Amino acid sequence: MLPSPSLQAAHGQPVVASCHALEALLRLRQVSMHFQPIVSSNGREVFAYEALARGSAAGPLASPLTMFSAAREHGRLVELDSLCRERALEQWSTLGLTERLFINVSPDVLLDGAHSPGLTRRLLRRFGLRPHQVVIELTEQTPGLDSALMREAVSHYQSMGFAIALDDLGEGYASLKLWSSVQPDFVKIDRHFISGIHADPLKRRFVRSIIDIAHGSGSQVIAEGIEHEAEMECVRQLGADYLQGWLFAPAEADPLGQRAALDRHLRHLSRRLQQRPPPGRSIGSLARAVTPVQQDATVNEVAQRLHAEQEVMSLAVVDEQQRPVGLIIRHRLLGLLSQRFGPELHARRMIHEVMQSSPLRVEADETLERVSAKVTGREGSDRDEDFIITRGGRYQGLGRTLDLLRIITELQVASAEEANPLTRLPGNGPIERQLLECVAGEVACMGEGLGEDLREGLRENSSARSAEWAAIYLDLDNFKPFNDRFGHAQGDRMLLALATVLRDALQEGDFLGHVGGDDFVMTLCMTEPHRALRLTALEQRLAGLQSAFQHAVASLYPADVLAAGGFQGHDRFGTTRFFPLTRLSLVALHGLAGGETTRIAARWSELKSEAKSRDSGRVIEACASPVQ
Repeated sequence: MLPSPSLQAAHGQPVVASCHALEALLRLRQVSMHFQPIVSSNGREVFAYEALARGSAAGPLASPLTMFSAAREHGRLVELDSLCRERALEQWSTLGLTERLFINVSPDVLLDGAHSPGLTRRLLRRFGLRPHQVVIELTEQTPGLDSALMREAVSHYQSMGFAIALDDLGEGYASLKLWSSVQPDFVKIDRHFISGIHADPLKRRFVRSIIDIAHGSGSQVIAEGIEHEAEMECVRQLGADYLQGWLFAPAEADPLGQRAALDRHLRHLSRRLQQRPPPGRSIGSLARAVTPVQQDATVNEVAQRLHAEQEVMSLAVVDEQQRPVGLIIRHRLLGLLSQRFGPELHARRMIHEVMQSSPLRVEADETLERVSAKVTGREGSDRDEDFIITRGGRYQGLGRTLDLLRIITELQVASAEEANPLTRLPGNGPIERQLLECVAGEVACMGEGLGEDLREGLRENSSARSAEWAAIYLDLDNFKPFNDRFGHAQGDRMLLALATVLRDALQEGDFLGHVGGDDFVMTLCMTEPHRALRLTALEQRLAGLQSAFQHAVASLYPADVLAAGGFQGHDRFGTTRFFPLTRLSLVALHGLAGGETTRIAARWSELKSEAKSRDSGRVIEACASPVQ
């Protein structure tokens, strides 16, 4: 990430570096690069590294903020940008890492007349790198950039095989406008929207919208600034493709030397955060075993294979580690060769030069529903393309959009038949099946429901604990008097508001169902390493639900009712009395393994009155004795 003027203002750091100091830095090449990893959404695989510039530690321009601000002030930004680009590629070539490299470029540099066209391509040739290994990361610094010229400059890079990333979405002067002009391969969501996202419904709605738009336009999403596991889990659930932040690693001068430690850390994270896959089939079940092609194959070689295998509509392109780098679409490649002089112009080119460099990639354990949302969100002909299925970041097979949509349609029809007609949430049948899954075993404990990495980790560490389920019964206090006093339409609005609050609180692996009326059921997957931590987290989540509900329904009351804290109404015996504002009550049972669903329901009923009588409105109970 390039430092922006807004950061300078926020930190109160005016540019104090002299022109002399900047001149010395450029002349002596006193710039070094640090590299921060970007990991896959499962938190297990390193996808890429971002190169971040650092000035000489001994000089006044040690801070990247000060260094770039000084260069901009003295009209030397193009020189500094070129030096940073050169140093990043030079250091990267010596490391021998095979992941992609993100290098920062200021958009106004690309439009500056002093910028040397073809510089990046020349540097790649010098250091033995290829365009598809590099992602040009743009951070908007200056308002009023010519969008037409910007689009032309970016298209030039894309035509040479570079992918484009747009950094700090939401931070720049007109980042959304730049996004629509550039149509990047990657979009990085600004850290402001990621910080504390698990506890902020507004941030979640914003990020969910950005991810939907990105996937619809063919962009993949990188959530940056992740510092806490709860943030990681939240953005994964929302659909982010890649993750970046201090939770995984800071920027290091020697990423190769730190790689073994980073891989151990990622495995450790994965083992702690791994939980039972969300209900439903995973996309891996649709993977077709189509042999990929290597990125150094020629266009002619791939065309010959397509002619020999008429049933193949697409081919994945992979690197030496079997990681996908692109997709070949049959009709596009053969159409390219069928043009006048097509064979002469293209037959000997490397396949990575003409491939679709930003196809949809999904992990095998993602749900059909989540992948369907990604597919249908894409635009135009992209919707009809095959998509690449990976496991641990490595190629497993191809998925066919038609197969996915057919199965999703079947599931939606079945789900609609059992859904509550008001909230469209799963009804009694799905609720019963979910409870059966919970009592069958805590996240399948150490069985087949866990990924191989987690089972291996549990075998290695006997002290590791499996995740634990909590089953929550929720209903509304004083809902009938509210319904009678303010009308059924207003009552329906309250139920819909509650459903929205509960949906927003779901994390990956959780479940929400609507029994009927004001009765709801949730199952929550708690993955904290110790039971005491799980119970604390459960208490906090339940209290948060109650608070969010009170806030969400405040607008449904007249001002005088809110001020009075309640209203006059009739009880079941027809007596007029004062009713407090409607409140959410909860009964939570945890430790469900080996229990019976009928006993869970019975215990909910027994504890319901106790929850309503408590000031907190909630009861939490372990199921070891009452349920088993």
